[in-house]
Amino acid sequence: MKRASGFSLVEIAVVLVIIAILVTAVGIPLASQFDQQRTAETQKQLEAIKEAIYGFAMANGRLPCPATDGVTYGAASSNGNEAPSGGTCTVKLGYVPAVTLGISNIDSTGLALDAWGLSANRILYGVATQNISGANCTGTQTSPLTTANGVRTATMDCIVSKTLISVCATTPNPTGALPGAATACAASAALTTSAPFVLVSKGKNASTAGGADEQHNIDLAASLPTLTASEDYFFVSRIRTDAGVASGEFDDIVTWGSLNTLFARMVQAGKLP
Repeated sequence: MKRASGFSLVEIAVVLVIIAILVTAVGIPLASQFDQQRTAETQKQLEAIKEAIYGFAMANGRLPCPATDGVTYGAASSNGNEAPSGGTCTVKLGYVPAVTLGISNIDSTGLALDAWGLSANRILYGVATQNISGANCTGTQTSPLTTANGVRTATMDCIVSKTLISVCATTPNPTGALPGAATACAASAALTTSAPFVLVSKGKNASTAGGADEQHNIDLAASLPTLTASEDYFFVSRIRTDAGVASGEFDDIVTWGSLNTLFARMVQAGKLP
């Protein structure tokens, strides 16, 4: 009689182990590729939003105010619209006013999402709302960058001589939130001190801060309401790092506007000088 043929339990176990190794070997690179793709898509989104903001300034003679959600930013939701429409903004840091700007890829409340697409991945928008006065200025101007004809009244020479929003390569105040020991970059870490606006994607880890630099960008939500109109604030932008490194995890994607570009576009549109 012929013996029945088949696989033994040991053979089946070996096959399953091999399959698991192959799945892991293929799965990890695929996950990494997906993250890289979402990062690239988000960077393109942020650049498109920057262009929309410049376009808004060309049409309206000012920058838009951030949108509010009534939870983290502002007392009430603006449903994706700027809040308010011109003048002194309800918040100096909030969300991209996607409905006002005509931005797609939004959630049910009209707020722009990055490529990860979760509610925790709403794109932040901070705008310089300082009252400006002093040398080269025509008196004291209240939030000239968000007020129609505010830049024209304050003059470009006035605004370019002032500190607006700063972006740092690292936070000089790693142990606490603003407005703690520092409200500006350390001199050697300043990437800019004159950004008229800043855009922030929280990246894959969203609101879970991996290190002091990411924590700072999150802490801004609670800290900015206590700053006066004349006080400065800053964001942190640096290369991506994974958890476990000395500087901590960081996957925020931060970009900012240029005063030179903003003024050039407004001159082109006849809103300046």
